[in-house]
Amino acid sequence: MYYAAIAIAIFSSASYHLAIKTQPGGVNPFLPLAVAYLAAFAVCVAGLFLWSEGSRSLSALRPNVLWLALSVVGIEVGFLLAYRAGWNVGYAALAVNVCSTLALLPIALLLFRQQIDLGKISGVGLSLAGLFLLMKK
Repeated sequence: MYYAAIAIAIFSSASYHLAIKTQPGGVNPFLPLAVAYLAAFAVCVAGLFLWSEGSRSLSALRPNVLWLALSVVGIEVGFLLAYRAGWNVGYAALAVNVCSTLALLPIALLLFRQQIDLGKISGVGLSLAGLFLLMKK
């Protein structure tokens, strides 16, 4: 499941970027998102019945589920507006992922006590170098 989960995320992310990049420019940015969320809601409700593991009680949720909702909408609107502003579909996601990883790294180390080694530090350095080269005009 370890690799299958990341494969689903990779495929879904690529599909997402293609779908959001090709939304019509003259449409209010919240309309395609509202329709997508309605469809996603239906998929999630079906998933509640198809996936037997875990609690289905709303009381099991933390209040930060609202934070999650705002974060998801922010990601969606941010990418939609970035693509409308002319960002390249091949580089926008990379720029966002590198920058958000850099923002999360201190949190991972301090709050979650996750470990970092020389190889991971090197990977961060290479990611920064790649971001610099991509953003260079």
